[in-house]
Amino acid sequence: MSKSITIKTEDQQRPVMLRVWQLVSEMIKGGPVTVSVQRPSRSAEMNKKFHAMIRDIAQQVTFFGKRRYDTEVWKALLVDQFEQEKAAMGEPLSHPGQLITSMDGQRTITVRPSTTKFRKAEASEFIEFLYQQGSEMGVNWSEPALAIYAEYREAQEGRKAA
Repeated sequence: MSKSITIKTEDQQRPVMLRVWQLVSEMIKGGPVTVSVQRPSRSAEMNKKFHAMIRDIAQQVTFFGKRRYDTEVWKALLVDQFEQEKAAMGEPLSHPGQLITSMDGQRTITVRPSTTKFRKAEASEFIEFLYQQGSEMGVNWSEPALAIYAEYREAQEGRKAA
């Protein structure tokens, strides 16, 4: 069993930590338990946002005007391009992709950066990148992608004003 608990404000610390204590007390009966404390890398909302945008791109754009690829291929293409642009600007991703040798030593394999390891700022920049790329490709954003993007922009503007 895996459980993730987020504390968002100082007021939540005590009640949430009491809940963590209760949870550990229940789980320890089944064996050792690991408790990890970290800052969230990106939100589930950000994940929904960029996946909706990638889905729109995959459904509407052909690669070099010839071939239609599924969402996973487009995700790989877009993440790779995003990584290249960030590196060119002197701002490499915190967890970049890797070029590795195959197990038989005969080929080179590219392991793309994982979007799950994007920091919040990187995920935010990736959403902007997707919007810009999709718009340049003539993508007509679906209602879910537009709603998600509008939500995202409002949140960004709210943070800047605060």
